[in-house]
Formats: sequence, C-alpha cells, structure tokens
Amino acid sequence: MSKSAVRMVIEGAAISAVAATLAVAPAAAATGCAPGSPSVLVHVAGFKQPQGRLKLSLYGPASWLDKRGRISKIKVPVTGRSMDICVPVPAPGRYAVAVHHDLNVNGERDRQDGGGYSRDPKVTLFNPRPPFAKAAFTVGNGPARVGVTLLYIKGISVGPAGS
Repeated sequence: MSKSAVRMVIEGAAISAVAATLAVAPAAAATGCAPGSPSVLVHVAGFKQPQGRLKLSLYGPASWLDKRGRISKIKVPVTGRSMDICVPVPAPGRYAVAVHHDLNVNGERDRQDGGGYSRDPKVTLFNPRPPFAKAAFTVGNGPARVGVTLLYIKGISVGPAGS
C-alpha cells in the first residue's frame, strides 16, 4: 500500500497524527479502517525492544481467548516502540483484542515476551486472563480506536517495560 493510500485511510478515519511506525496489515488495509467500514485501529505501546513480531488476535464475547474462536489474527514485524494496526471486524458489535510481543520470533510464549489486552485491564501472574467485559470495546459502522499497553514479566509481577 502506498504512503498516500495509508494517509487517506488514516485521514478518513479522522486520526490527526500517525506514528512513523504505522503498521497496516495487507488484508486489513483492503477492507478496514475506512469510513463506513466496521474496523478498529489498535494502538500498541510500550514495547520493551523495537524488534520481534507482534501477534494481534480479535475476539467476540462467545470466543474470548479461545484459539479456535478467534475472529482474526494478524502478525506483523515490530517496527518501533509503538505501532498502530488496522483490524477489520465482520460487523458492528462488541470485540476485544489480545496482543503477544514475540521478542525472539520463535512462535512460543517465553518469559521475555510481552502481552496485553484492549483497554488495559489489570492482570497478574496468577490471574493473566481478564474477563471479556474488562477488555471489550464497541465498534460501530466506522473505525473505532483502542489502546493496548504491553506488559512484561518482572520477577513475580507483571508491568509495563519502562516501570
């Protein structure tokens, strides 16, 4: 997708500023984040290191955190300390996002990897899976925006990379 096409998608979504690390998945760019298209622009922040791969999974309420029930999965290389990723959704409704930062790109969930959920619900090592209601957001007939702050294991707790 050309820079001018990305700019039109972003401007059409009424987003005034875009980080230099904008990542738009090819399938999402074709169908999402345009006025009139149900979609979500996910802002992922707090990467421990600007390397590795980011996996973003979209869920509905009935399939929350079930691999077989995920609506879509997007994998993109990490290009900076924060990234914006456009995800098309099938229809207006309630959705939630789970994110995994695979730091060493081995496809596994390692202790150095990070993760997070839409709307940044509180998680702990002993309660790492928040309920859908804590991570859910509403998508209408156009793009919605939601944030995810990545959390990393720190000893016996979890928290943002910079804290």
